[in-house]
Amino acid sequence: MGVLICLDPGHGGTDSGMVGSMFLEKDVCLDLAHRIERELQKFEGIDVTLTRRYDVDLTNNERAGWANQRKADLFVSLHADGMLDRDQSGFSTYVSVIAGSKVRRVQCFLHNQVTRFLRRFGICDLGKRNDTESKGGQIIELRSADMPAITLALSSLPKGQNDELFSDLSFRDQYAKCIACGLASIYECQTKDSLDSF
Repeated sequence: MGVLICLDPGHGGTDSGMVGSMFLEKDVCLDLAHRIERELQKFEGIDVTLTRRYDVDLTNNERAGWANQRKADLFVSLHADGMLDRDQSGFSTYVSVIAGSKVRRVQCFLHNQVTRFLRRFGICDLGKRNDTESKGGQIIELRSADMPAITLALSSLPKGQNDELFSDLSFRDQYAKCIACGLASIYECQTKDSLDSF
């Protein structure tokens, strides 16, 4: 039986998220979700659903509700603003403060995988965090999801260089592939190519 991963591109519709001179966070998150989905389709035993495929408004409860209705195995929310202080640059992951050991193991593995990749771009590790450490004090969609849920938040390079990084489609491809490979490793899924070779 396969694994269903729900990707949640942050923001959307009237909520632009972070606004750069060359991009909007809502667009970057949606683009990343599509890229991660394409990468995950290369693995056997993984199905993907997205909370939004277009530029639409969604409440946090609707995001979690989408995953709950489909009985997803993992909920992954994508952000590109770092969820603490906009002056901080780096990568962080969040889980609900009441999250159990299963989701914390997922957080630890995926966090370490992504930070190793981002180090090559000079992006520092802001740590594995509880949602109580986010700007809003809690992340509703993480608390409302019935399955393990995690937020990935990347605030790229030092101030002024965000546009350069997020506008680089090659970087987006590599970042998406890193996340997808990390997710596939968690569920011990092999690429379809490797299975065809047997």
